[in-house]
Amino acid sequence: MLPVLCLKVDGSPVPDGITPGFYNGWAQGTVAASQPVRGSRLNSRTAADSVCQAAFGAGWRMAEFHDGHYGPNLEYTGGWSFWAYGDLPKNTRFWTAINDQPANPWN
Repeated sequence: MLPVLCLKVDGSPVPDGITPGFYNGWAQGTVAASQPVRGSRLNSRTAADSVCQAAFGAGWRMAEFHDGHYGPNLEYTGGWSFWAYGDLPKNTRFWTAINDQPANPWN
């Protein structure tokens, strides 16, 4: 069981001191961790998003590998990590989505 990494994109501007890049983009919002859930419960993207919405409210969804944005007007997306507002538990793994390969709990 792992928590779902949840994200609410609200268009937050890049904070001072952060320079987004391909490997460490800006997610334009806030992250939070759900309570731990079994991977088998995440049988679709909709099911995963509903975990976030039940925990944090409307507008929240499961974070995706490419949620980090960079470049002029944050028009490009990268991968591997991203910056966002929020407070996450240290040394914790999370369920996240990826949109370009079958590596999600529901695949």
